[in-house]
Amino acid sequence: MSKERTPDDERVGGSYGADGTVSTDYEVETGDEDGSAGETEGGDDTPLLERRGYLKMAGVAAATVATASAGGAAASGTTRRGIEFDRVLDAVDDLGLDAGGNDPVNARLDDALSEGTLVRFPEGEYRFDGEIEIDADRVGMLGEGDVRFLPPTGYSGLLFDYYPNPDDVLIEGIDIDMRANDTTTGIRLLCRNHFHIEDVEFLGRGLTDNSGQISAFLLGITNESGRGVLRNAVAKKGSRVDGYARGNGRIGVWVGWSNKGTVRIEGCDFREFGNNGTYTSRTPGQVEIVDSYFLNNNAANIRIGGDGSYIENCTVEIDFGKYTGPELGDISTGFGMRGIHVDQGVQLEGAETIPAGAEVRDCELIGADAPNGLAMINLSPQGRSLRVENTRVRVDIDNMWAVRRGRPGAIPWREWQRTPPKPHWIRMDNVSITGSASGREAVRLVEADDSVVRNCCVHQSGSSRDGINFVDSTGGVVEDSTVDVTGREITLENSTASSSSITKDGSCPFPNPEPASSDSTGDSTSGGSTDDSTPDDGQQELVIDGGHTSDKLTYTFTVDGGVEPGPRANPDDVIDGTTVSGQVEGGSDSFWVSGEFTDFQLDGDAEVRLDGETVAPSDLVVSDSTEETNDSTDGTDSTTDDSTAETTEERELVIDGSGIYDRVEYAFTVDGSVAPGQYANDSDVIDGSTVTGHVEGGFDSFLVSGEFTDFQIDADVPVRLNGQTVDPADLVVDDGRTVEVDGTDSTDPLAYTFSVDGSVTPGDGAAAADVTDGTVTGRVQGDASAFQVTGEFTNFQVEGDLVVRVDGEPVDPATLDGGHDLPHELVVDGDGAEASYLVETTGSVAKRAGGWGAEASDAATGGVASGTVADDRDTFGFSGDVARLQIDGDASLTFRR
Repeated sequence: MSKERTPDDERVGGSYGADGTVSTDYEVETGDEDGSAGETEGGDDTPLLERRGYLKMAGVAAATVATASAGGAAASGTTRRGIEFDRVLDAVDDLGLDAGGNDPVNARLDDALSEGTLVRFPEGEYRFDGEIEIDADRVGMLGEGDVRFLPPTGYSGLLFDYYPNPDDVLIEGIDIDMRANDTTTGIRLLCRNHFHIEDVEFLGRGLTDNSGQISAFLLGITNESGRGVLRNAVAKKGSRVDGYARGNGRIGVWVGWSNKGTVRIEGCDFREFGNNGTYTSRTPGQVEIVDSYFLNNNAANIRIGGDGSYIENCTVEIDFGKYTGPELGDISTGFGMRGIHVDQGVQLEGAETIPAGAEVRDCELIGADAPNGLAMINLSPQGRSLRVENTRVRVDIDNMWAVRRGRPGAIPWREWQRTPPKPHWIRMDNVSITGSASGREAVRLVEADDSVVRNCCVHQSGSSRDGINFVDSTGGVVEDSTVDVTGREITLENSTASSSSITKDGSCPFPNPEPASSDSTGDSTSGGSTDDSTPDDGQQELVIDGGHTSDKLTYTFTVDGGVEPGPRANPDDVIDGTTVSGQVEGGSDSFWVSGEFTDFQLDGDAEVRLDGETVAPSDLVVSDSTEETNDSTDGTDSTTDDSTAETTEERELVIDGSGIYDRVEYAFTVDGSVAPGQYANDSDVIDGSTVTGHVEGGFDSFLVSGEFTDFQIDADVPVRLNGQTVDPADLVVDDGRTVEVDGTDSTDPLAYTFSVDGSVTPGDGAAAADVTDGTVTGRVQGDASAFQVTGEFTNFQVEGDLVVRVDGEPVDPATLDGGHDLPHELVVDGDGAEASYLVETTGSVAKRAGGWGAEASDAATGGVASGTVADDRDTFGFSGDVARLQIDGDASLTFRR
């Protein structure tokens, strides 16, 4: 029975009471959060402590007498998980509990759980008719084999609760089966110094009414030196993922203000909870979350607080392609996906501030697909500081931040919650951020003084995606890092930061998700897909392993038997009959195959294993000694192979993109013939004698004859002709080119400028452009401008997602930006109001010419560039590294290397 308590009574879940909801925490851009108070906690005031004590003593005595009369005796004491038990009782033989799941066990089990008692449960099902209250020290329940506890059908309440504050409690080796209709239950346990919960799985989904819905685990330790452990706990179908319920939805693990000690969550698996996978942030104690897996938990997958709390070696996925629950309802409010959320707000008015110092290390985070992705790592307005180390983050969800520091501030519905004291920084070291997300920026730091981004790699390929954004922050540092984005590398809004050793080149490792509990019990009756993948007779496991590299490695293979997805198959892989095509990018794919391989193409150096043995793909393909012969219609015999060149004039052209992970587009035309070569890709298009295609970490090859009349490629990758490396520009004679700047896909006005060392003649749509001495400055808005040019490009810059074509073929404008004495480029872009800037480098600085070149009033002296911008741009060339940068006002900096 539950007892009503005041917030100071140190009861886990006290925040469900009148002081507010557990988790009303959705922030808007300013850092505000919306929500409202939750419902109050009811209870039964009946004092039964003395009666319960007598009943327990009587129950133990009865069990002992019953055992002795049967010719046996209860097992002697034992020590398990650091807890000393005086006696061990068998649930069936000693207590007479029904292991068939028919008769309720509450009365006898409740009485038997007296001080110093461990109850062992043989394999079977044990039905409960309500809550069991744990009110003694050194008590435990241990399942042996497949042990399932069944709450009553239609029950919505705790299965185990505590009163008052017991100590040394063990719960291990049981499944809680709540798959009956309208059934939801959980475990609430607040101990003085120690508890241990291990190998507990919730079967079924908590789908009862979300108002005050019961969470899976509500845990705490009251003494500062105490320690509780939750290990190998699993809940794969938490609740409705859209069941936030104004902060009253079901939580995976709640650790609240009652906790003063340390709670360790280890090797656990929590999925699809509507109100946080773990809500373990607003506690003065510490929470350690290690070696665990989280998938599609609303609000946040993991939440932690301050000093001493950390997340280590965990995998967090947000991917609604893997969602197994009911169709989403209204997600207009109370719905948003975050990977990790750090929140050091206090739960009670007048309480001391939680010390700063949360850490995330050695984690894998993937934001693949969600209706509303907020941030993979988020520091709340009530958060103080956060350190992120040795962690890989992938974001494919548009407008979702990889790392975000929300503006520090109070929460509107709890005015007494003050803005947390400094520090407010995020410090990132050896963090990789990858993915295809577009919009916003990868890293946003607001009022985050003294934040640091060091030894990091940011590679975001989506459109209009900026890199690192400082807002109202001072003392920022970005150093020894790769920032490769489609937008601006570093932007400062009323901020100061220093920068050094920043490049666009480098390898960004990808996360490799691996659920922590793939061997745990499935939940087959709850719907959705299972997690296990096992072979049928005669099948072998094929693994394509690209975990050693961040490059994208493509493959295709065909068997003459069958093929099915394996345990590591990717949803993007395509199985068409017995042919598979797919890719790995820093991870592995696997399939169950039968029969012989008739084809295997691998573009890259992935390791291929068949039933655990490393094999060469070429060795897998069985050659047919009766392969097709070459029929001849002229009656003569031929001893040549038709796969060789048609004439002695044919040459092999190879475009080699294996050295980088970027997608490299190319197009070429010859005045002779062209045919696919050994490494041609199915996506390449051969239209007469013109080829368009791309490589992405691999090769393409063609057999060509005649001369090249055009060759366009948007990256500096090796091109070989008959084995000799050649410069594509040397293959084509320049007789003048047509340049088109195309903004038809955008309704916004987009500016551009370029210069050539030859001539420029305006063409269609270019009447409004300014053409002066080989330099063009113009603007398009839903239309295009064309020019006829000769000579080489010396400068080419565009705004936004403008498409640039040369002789009809799309090109990257950066490849047209001609050579300069200084190898790097700095662009300062004004935002309307005048802003001043100063950039100090370790090398030299010079103004760039062209339409967006620095003005006469701007300065480039030694290694320092300075000046002002308003609604224009200033461009400088520089060498060395950026040592310091400062902006007074709103402007952005883009570094091009």
